[in-house]
Amino acid sequence: MKTSLLKVLLSIAALTAMGIADCKAQLSAYDENKPVGWASVGMECTGSNNQNPVVVTTEEELRAALQSCKGGKASKTIYISGNIEVKEKLRYDKVQNCTIYGLPGSSLYNRNHNDNADYAGFFYCQNWENCIFRNLTLLGAGAYDISACDNIQLVESKNIWIDHCDIQDGVDGNLDAKTKSDNMTISWCKFSYLIAPWAKDGESDDHRCSSMWGSSDNRGDDEGYLNATFVNCWWYHGCGQRCPRIRFGKVHIANCLWENGTEDDPAQYCIGIGHSSKMYIENGDFSHTVLKAGQSNMRGHNKYFLQSNKLYHFTMTGCIGEDDAQERGAGYTGEFYNPYSREDYQCRVYDASLVADVLRNPENGAGATLDENLLATRGNDQYGSVPSAIQGVDASDDALVTGIRYYNLNGARIYSPQKGVSILEFQMSDGTTRTNKVYR
Repeated sequence: MKTSLLKVLLSIAALTAMGIADCKAQLSAYDENKPVGWASVGMECTGSNNQNPVVVTTEEELRAALQSCKGGKASKTIYISGNIEVKEKLRYDKVQNCTIYGLPGSSLYNRNHNDNADYAGFFYCQNWENCIFRNLTLLGAGAYDISACDNIQLVESKNIWIDHCDIQDGVDGNLDAKTKSDNMTISWCKFSYLIAPWAKDGESDDHRCSSMWGSSDNRGDDEGYLNATFVNCWWYHGCGQRCPRIRFGKVHIANCLWENGTEDDPAQYCIGIGHSSKMYIENGDFSHTVLKAGQSNMRGHNKYFLQSNKLYHFTMTGCIGEDDAQERGAGYTGEFYNPYSREDYQCRVYDASLVADVLRNPENGAGATLDENLLATRGNDQYGSVPSAIQGVDASDDALVTGIRYYNLNGARIYSPQKGVSILEFQMSDGTTRTNKVYR
């Protein structure tokens, strides 16, 4: 009887959501809408599986939500609503099975200028595993050359998918990874520096360094880690260098656009060749950037190389603005990295001539362009089909579902699911409540 009642109530809620579903959103035809490439090698990146949703509107609520999924204690789906000021770094260790969504028009911002690394940047992710960031807008304070002040920093983290994010003005970097982080996919993200850099005595006065992959040549234990896929990413104005710069990892860079330099503000370079890096750069477009005189799209930093043993190698294929080529450092004698040599590696690419138009599209290109209907869909087989409706509700043997209430994302009660995301609250016979969500 208990099980039957629960099934009936869930079916009613699910059918209600299906009956009013009217999905207006459109993904790009080239958007696979899932963590392709390295994030799903060996283990599928699922995040929270859209379980246990919570909408946060303040820094305090965001911190409480992150705290609740430390150590794998619970899967958590966090929706960021509105524009939230973050006054101190969001540093949480051992977060597992977490998905963080930015609702349309939302942002996290931290414009704080000071010398304390604890008060700049956003997510410091140490030992995070199976986590997803989607549709976030992160607004930093501008380049200031203070270590560990990235908008997102991945440290000893694995199976991470960062998708459709707009990441701006990181103090140290926009998105960095180091220290045995592995199996990462960055897709449909836009990076930029739109605030003029500000100087710190004794440090660089122009530290607009977007993405550093690997923190030191001397970190030999990073060998075999830092494997990543950058696909459909757009390095936009102000990114002076590190778009990205790679050490140690096997990194596939596909269908990306570099528009990081202009005539008034030329960039230093696009991709940095770091020690023991292994890169496969495919069907990208370098034709829209302007570099400083004497610089090149692919640049090896002598001061970062172990001079006697340049172990790097890369393949350039199908790109606009660069000829097909393979190049290896003096110390490397092995095979060139090709991501498709792995049977479990999947990433679909398209012709480089389409990249600029596809990624610049304000409706469904790179950046935070997802709407509510697309936030929790994964895979083209799911997109445009029946909404996921009820997931993850598990009543105990001793508690019955006695009622269902609906709320919008502002917490106001409604009487049926509305367009976009609606929150369901299940009243249980033991006095507890359980929440989930529906989409239309």
